[in-house]
Amino acid sequence: SSPRSSPSSSSAWSASRSARCCAASTSTCGDRRLPQGRPHSPMINIRYHIVSITAVFLALGIGVALGSTFLDRATVDLLENRIGSAEVRIDATEAENERLTEQLKAADERDASLIVLASEDLVADHLTDVPVLLVAAPGVGQDRLDALNTVIERTGADLAGTILLSDRLALDEVDDGLATDLGLDEPTAPELRRLVDDELTAALAAAAAPAPDEEATPPDDAPPAEGTPDGTQPEIVTTLAERGFLEVVPGPGRAEGDPVLEQTGYRYVLVGAPDLEPAQNDVLLSLIDDAPDEPLPAVVVSARVPPTGPDAPEPAPTVVEVIRADDVLAAEVSTVDEVDTFAGLLSTVYVLQQLDDIDVGHYGQADGATALLPPIP
Repeated sequence: SSPRSSPSSSSAWSASRSARCCAASTSTCGDRRLPQGRPHSPMINIRYHIVSITAVFLALGIGVALGSTFLDRATVDLLENRIGSAEVRIDATEAENERLTEQLKAADERDASLIVLASEDLVADHLTDVPVLLVAAPGVGQDRLDALNTVIERTGADLAGTILLSDRLALDEVDDGLATDLGLDEPTAPELRRLVDDELTAALAAAAAPAPDEEATPPDDAPPAEGTPDGTQPEIVTTLAERGFLEVVPGPGRAEGDPVLEQTGYRYVLVGAPDLEPAQNDVLLSLIDDAPDEPLPAVVVSARVPPTGPDAPEPAPTVVEVIRADDVLAAEVSTVDEVDTFAGLLSTVYVLQQLDDIDVGHYGQADGATALLPPIP
């Protein structure tokens, strides 16, 4: 084996290696710097990027915040001004509505007082002993007829009562029991309704014939005209009442079951209302459309149409409005709107009294009215 190297020989080897390294290089041996001739580039710190990006977003955020703040302030001011103006207008409108409501209430109270206190003097003896019958469209309750009954009674008329027509008279389908009573064999619904309308209007027309002249003495053997009332109720009225197609409400001084349309000389008040369906109006109008020969001696009346809001649906026309809009019907029968007022009730009485003496007219304040009141008799 080779002898181990001594420390002195190792030191000599290191010095020799160091001398060779220094001889082969132009630089100082052991220097860790980059070789000469390569440029040294400065390094961009990551903190520089973070600061720059943060500054950009901060500037954008400040700009947006400032812009939106100014816009919101202007918008809020504008909205506040508009809300303030709207509140002022609303308060003024509510105050005006309250004032008008109070005026309307006071007018209604005065009107009710006139009906109670003044009507008796103004209508007394205007229809003495004249038979009068009210015929109300389906849906018109007895409560709506109270004032009309009261005023007509004060005229001295023989107020026979009220016929309340039923929705069933529209006869949208065949009623077998009614068809059998009327002697029809398997009729269609239109055929059944046509017969009912014809017979009912014929009964009204027969009872509306002029009352006989008391001074005239007819021959003892003269037969009564066909269909002339004989003191009994027409069969069609009795049949319809028994089948529930109408109701007969007796007038003052008459009892349940007393006949109506039992004599001649009748005059009629056909009563509608502002809240009825077109089909209900049609039931009442059929008594006018189907009247034989001469129009019935009648006046058609309806109460006031209540006001509606701007967004509310347009109400169906009343029977009075339907007649006034029809040139043929408007020329045949007189109408009165606002029959729930003193003027309307007075007009109804005056028209009934003068049916044979004045032309057809339309009275009240609604569209189509020709005058507020008829001529005063």
